[in-house]
Amino acid sequence: MMRVLRALAVATLAGAFIFMIVHTLRWPLMQDAQVMHYVNFLTDHGFAPYRQIGDMNMPGAYWMERFGMTVFGAGDLGFRVYDIFLMVAMTGAMIAIAWPYDWLAGLFAGVLFAMIHASDGPKGAGQRDAVMAALMVIGLAFLLHSVRRRTAAWMALGGLFFGLATAVKPTIAPLGLVLLLMAVVALRKRGDSAARFVVCGLLGGAVPAALFFGYLLHYRALDAFISMNREVTAYYSHLYRMSYLDLLRECMPRPMRLLVPFGLAAVAMNPDRRNWERWALAAGVAFGAFSYFVQGKGYYYQRYPLVAMTLLWFAIELSIAARRRGVARAIGVAGLAIGIFGLTPLFAGRARTVFYSNIFTETLESDMRQIGVAGLQHNVQCLDMVDGCMNALYHLQIVQQTGMTGDNLLFPPDTEFAVVHKERQRFWDGLVARPPDVIVISDEQFMDAASFDKLKRWPQFAQYLADNYDLRSAHSFAINVAYRIYVRKGSFADRPGM
Repeated sequence: MMRVLRALAVATLAGAFIFMIVHTLRWPLMQDAQVMHYVNFLTDHGFAPYRQIGDMNMPGAYWMERFGMTVFGAGDLGFRVYDIFLMVAMTGAMIAIAWPYDWLAGLFAGVLFAMIHASDGPKGAGQRDAVMAALMVIGLAFLLHSVRRRTAAWMALGGLFFGLATAVKPTIAPLGLVLLLMAVVALRKRGDSAARFVVCGLLGGAVPAALFFGYLLHYRALDAFISMNREVTAYYSHLYRMSYLDLLRECMPRPMRLLVPFGLAAVAMNPDRRNWERWALAAGVAFGAFSYFVQGKGYYYQRYPLVAMTLLWFAIELSIAARRRGVARAIGVAGLAIGIFGLTPLFAGRARTVFYSNIFTETLESDMRQIGVAGLQHNVQCLDMVDGCMNALYHLQIVQQTGMTGDNLLFPPDTEFAVVHKERQRFWDGLVARPPDVIVISDEQFMDAASFDKLKRWPQFAQYLADNYDLRSAHSFAINVAYRIYVRKGSFADRPGM
């Protein structure tokens, strides 16, 4: 009977993953991913990150996006394949971690995470926290493999992947060191020398650190990076922070809460609490929670590391319980059944019904072609965040006039911050010195209702726009996004028929 159930479980999980691929392969590049793509594009065209490109993502986010663009293709399909690749790699790592207990637990955790990720739609594809979650799981797999096989060299790969995860977002930084310390304790209890494992782990982690500083020094952007973190990141971090109670409510998808009582019960009932690997998994959950809560925004993608590690931890604990007798067996089997036969199809079905549209970008591309792509090179400015203006520029291979990748600092809800005045002055100086012929403005506002009333927050710019530019076209879409194209009076774009 159990063999039949396991075979059915494998078929369900495999079918869900294939179903997800088929129904998401055509998803377009959207939202935050377009920023990372366009930053890499601008870097290829002579712009220096942080010093000339106004974006506050970490270098690792650009590196991983560059990896996907190089290996799988720079277009929308390539990016979708890259996102699926991340899910496959994470699932493989989870299977390796769960292997001594039950490889099916790793398959279950990886596939269910992939379904949850897909159910968030194309806007969640390739999100930094998803990339970070994949890297930390892969790093954990190499770390455990190193201790299991008594081979220090594998520890270097563990350090490498944890270092890369930290380079994407630093919120997970302490986890690698904590796990290395736990591995040292486990090795010493076993009577093994831990020195070479520590050296290999630290050397592996030093590689991304060296690349990190080398990247900044190469672009002469170290000072700009430090300034960005002191000013811009600090400014963003205080905006619209949720209460801890609200963050707790949103820390995992609601259907996933069905697993929590079964998972915790399995943890409590399973013996061998001296097994350091189980504590390592619990540490991963703890630091996933830390990463989510310290960011304080409650975005669905910021919970990915927590969700991934929780699923893996619960899946292994449930599989251990399922091989015991009595109540523990019932809890283990019930928890796995709910997850595999209930939650996995549920989230896969949600991915199938996700509405995706890139109509903002597609319509803007059409408008830009009518104006003339050649004339827009270094001669157009997006005042948008993630609605799709940079996506249109990227698709058309148009280099923007400046490296600004978001307009929140120009039209913020609260202007009583020095960084707002600094960024406004920087943009204003460039605008009046060399005004672009075309300005594209979206109605997007950070954590606020979409509205072009945001222009009223900076009257000086609104007046300059009215005096020197004409409204060329305006589009509003049912998906609650809109944009306007302004052309400078007397410019090439203002000619009749253009």
